[in-house]
Amino acid sequence: MKKAIPFLLIFCLLFPLCACTVSSAAYKTYGKYEITENQYKYWTAYYKARFFSSVTQYGYVVSDGYTEAIWDEKGEDGKTLGEQVREYVDKMVNEMLVGSALYDGSELYNDKENRELLKQTVDELVQKDLTNAGSRGELNAILGKYGMNIDVLRRVYEFETRAMSVSEKLFGEGGEYAVTDEEREDYYQKNYSRVKHILIKNEEKYVLDEKGDPVMDVYTGRYKTEPLTDEEKAEKRKTAEEAYEKAKNGEDFEKLSEEYNEDGGMTAYTDGYFISDDTLLDENYVKTAVGLEVGEAAFVETSYGLMVIKKYALEPGLWADEKNAVFFSSMDGNIRENKKAEYYEKYTAEIKTSPDIKPEEIFKNTEPLDSRLLPSS
Repeated sequence: MKKAIPFLLIFCLLFPLCACTVSSAAYKTYGKYEITENQYKYWTAYYKARFFSSVTQYGYVVSDGYTEAIWDEKGEDGKTLGEQVREYVDKMVNEMLVGSALYDGSELYNDKENRELLKQTVDELVQKDLTNAGSRGELNAILGKYGMNIDVLRRVYEFETRAMSVSEKLFGEGGEYAVTDEEREDYYQKNYSRVKHILIKNEEKYVLDEKGDPVMDVYTGRYKTEPLTDEEKAEKRKTAEEAYEKAKNGEDFEKLSEEYNEDGGMTAYTDGYFISDDTLLDENYVKTAVGLEVGEAAFVETSYGLMVIKKYALEPGLWADEKNAVFFSSMDGNIRENKKAEYYEKYTAEIKTSPDIKPEEIFKNTEPLDSRLLPSS
């Protein structure tokens, strides 16, 4: 696998936490709440399905369809995809346990409007599952693989929604621990690199008409292209290396960009690109951008073409400029997750985990959840 998937950009979605209809040992316990082995099995099935869908969407090719071997693939951090999924499931279980207990001790518990909203949310979630499964019997058959039925699923959604209500109250907009501008600036300075680039396309070129203008494909709405010849590719490389040498020797990068750049999109981002470790761009581009020192230039081959990249200093507050918003769409979510992890840590230390239940075995023996019960992308 080329790169660990930024799971927080991919799972800002609904969290289904499910229970069972048969006797099942408690896997994790906090106060009066517990997650059973079967509940954990269901949640594992859900996230195996979601993660598999995500890695294929973001470029991991599985020629023979689903295979358990995918979970043995390692990311850049050395962990297998299976280990990452198990860690994520455990994290969410902990937050659901603690969040539900916090709900009981907050004003949300006695808020009639909030209780009605909770019931409405649960009704909608259950109805969506019934619709997608096709019938009550079919939904029960799917849930039965994990020792569950619809009635238990309803109680589980109640459990989950309470925990999410607490999370929103504490960390959502206007919440007690809402993200501040000071936190945004701190995160920006610690996690982003600012770069500008020159792109030289070395695989294809636009088809031109007799006037030298690009020809539009009326069916796709895109300009027609054709492969470069070997001679043209060699000339493109020579051009890219020439631009790199000039950039490396300190020539004005803005002027070099005007002369060489084939990426028209750069004109929209006059401050440059803002790159973090989990930015969903070409892996070589991201690695190079993050690894450069300020003022340093590099030559790199990417899936977009040959690129000359130069790193710039992070000027304060550029994250707040509207034209740069596309680069910081996940920043608030990441900050909230960090704050949540820190806040919940003092509670999760009190969670009791059964040593007799092996999550790695559950993971190995649990098939992904039926796609009909997955949220649409």
